[in-house]
This record gives sequence, C-alpha cells and structure tokens, in this order.
Amino acid sequence: MLKKNFLDRLFPAKYDFYGMLSEQAEITARGVSTLLAWLENPSPDNYDLLIKLTIQADIIRMEMEEKLIEAFSTPFDRQDIYYISVQMDRIIEYSRTAMQSINEYEVKVDNFIIKLVRELCEGTIVFAQAVALLEKNPIEAQDQIQKIRRSLEAVEENYRKGMSAIFKTSDVMGAIKYHDVKCQLRDAAYFLSYSADILHKIVVRLV
Repeated sequence: MLKKNFLDRLFPAKYDFYGMLSEQAEITARGVSTLLAWLENPSPDNYDLLIKLTIQADIIRMEMEEKLIEAFSTPFDRQDIYYISVQMDRIIEYSRTAMQSINEYEVKVDNFIIKLVRELCEGTIVFAQAVALLEKNPIEAQDQIQKIRRSLEAVEENYRKGMSAIFKTSDVMGAIKYHDVKCQLRDAAYFLSYSADILHKIVVRLV
C-alpha cells in the first residue's frame, strides 16, 4: 500500500506521471525490440520504425518535463521522475545510434552483437513491465529488478566475448568500427542499469 501524507490528499497530482512513465518505458522496450528485429532482418521498415520510436520517446520525455514544471504535486519525488525519464531516453537513443553506425560503417553483425541486443531487449521489456506496476503494485515491481540485472550481466558477458574475438583478428579498421558499435550498445545497457537503480529507489520510497 502506498504511503499518502496529508498534502498528497489535499493536493492530488494533476497529471498522470505513472501513465507517462509507463508509456515511455513501453516505447523504449519497443525500440530495442525493433533494433533486434532489424539486426536479424535488416529491412528499411524496421530501420525507419526505430528512428520514429526514438523521436516519439523524446517527445514524451519533453512533455513530461513541461508537466513537472507545472505540477503542484507529484506521486513521488519529481527529481526521480525527471531522472528516470532522461535515463530511459538514452537507452533508445543509443540503440538508434548503434543501428545507424552498423548501417553506415557496414559492420558485420555477429552472434555476440545479436546476443547482447537480445539480452538488452529482455531487460527493457522487464523494465517496462516493472514501471507499469509502480502505481498499484510496487512490491511486484521490485521483484522485476533482479531480472533486469541478470540481463545486464549477460550483456556485459557478451560484450567481453565479442571484443575478445575481434581483437584476435588482423582487421584493424573493422575492429575499430566493431568496438564503436559495441560501446554504443554497452552504453544503452548502462543507462538501463541507471534506470533500474532509480526505479529501485522509487519503489523503496513508495512501499
């Protein structure tokens, strides 16, 4: 059961920040899923869709920031709302950048990249599920955080294995391009980790 103080009851939140965060998390998960679909089947439709989803996620974030300024009260700390939204936005931004780099640099997509993105995809899907639970069942949202962290551990493992394999080749330029892409994907995972940490803090304060 959520803690409600006197001011929360006297001045209820004007905007549905739970709903806005959940929508952004869902678009973020859809964006990473689209990246995975593009890697497995590089069609122009998936390429364009990820770019559109990135723009959509950014619009939601900016609209939420405007409402944070206008709102007299929020369901939980407004700084947490702001920071979790910003970190989420960076997940899909780096996913888009990685896709564009793979396309423009003509990077060969190997199993390590596929596995890394698959784990990142799983983590963002679970994250979106956890955010959707925040308002009515924060305890269950807490249970999802360990699943996210296991996905992040798998991302790190595939990053190391992929870099180890590429460093054993004699293709220096290919290794540089590959490293750039893997770093962008790893950064997306880092921002998922930061988002999960903020989510955990929100849950602790809600229950």
